[in-house]
Amino acid sequence: MTDQSPITSAAYAPEDRDVARLLDWFTAYDALAERGDVQGMADVALFPLTVTTNDSAGECVTQQWDRDTFVQAMGMAVSEPRPRLDNHRRPVFLNADLAVVITDSTVTTGAQVQHMRYVDVMAKTGGEWRFTSMIQAGWGDMLRGAPAA
Repeated sequence: MTDQSPITSAAYAPEDRDVARLLDWFTAYDALAERGDVQGMADVALFPLTVTTNDSAGECVTQQWDRDTFVQAMGMAVSEPRPRLDNHRRPVFLNADLAVVITDSTVTTGAQVQHMRYVDVMAKTGGEWRFTSMIQAGWGDMLRGAPAA
């Protein structure tokens, strides 16, 4: 029998202000995306950024992106016409400085509506939140055709 007890005796419970500060980070990030400010979006990432997805065969695709790769990829994602985003986020804090944020998003571009779920791994550096990893299903075929950093 293996011991599967947690490493700590109790789960970390963030204070309301901790949750608010992390969600405020996402509000600011969403505003950058809505303006198409890809350089500003890159300013709040921690590079190299790990990108994880899967391809149409169900195979995992993971890449490490540098800033230039991120700017190129996200520039395409927020190009005109810019989509309208409606995001519902659920942060899960591992401790005061590490969190995983699950986002359910409705993306509207003109008459086209798409629903998606993705995860960001968040870490503090210099006292500020930064995202270190993006995880979302279904982009692997496209990434396999793109150069990795």
